[in-house]
Amino acid sequence: MSRGLLVFVLQTFVCLAVALLGAWTLFRPKSFQAFVHENFGIFPSVKPGIQSITILIRLSSAFFLWYAYMLAQAFGAEILFLVHIVQHLAG
Repeated sequence: MSRGLLVFVLQTFVCLAVALLGAWTLFRPKSFQAFVHENFGIFPSVKPGIQSITILIRLSSAFFLWYAYMLAQAFGAEILFLVHIVQHLAG
């Protein structure tokens, strides 16, 4: 049972991390762009005004949030399935 609990905790952590990444890229795209530019050099440097990269970052946030939602929904279904199995075995 401890192995299953570890897997559940890791799955929950990944879901939370993806949701927080999606929220970060949605609400503060220039901060995310500056972080990626300073640490990895992938995005161009942040400039004032509207840039196409910030629009792409906000679009990617929709994917991150959708993916986190789908993960959470799958975990809920997994938990309900496990509860059903335990009830079947117990009773």
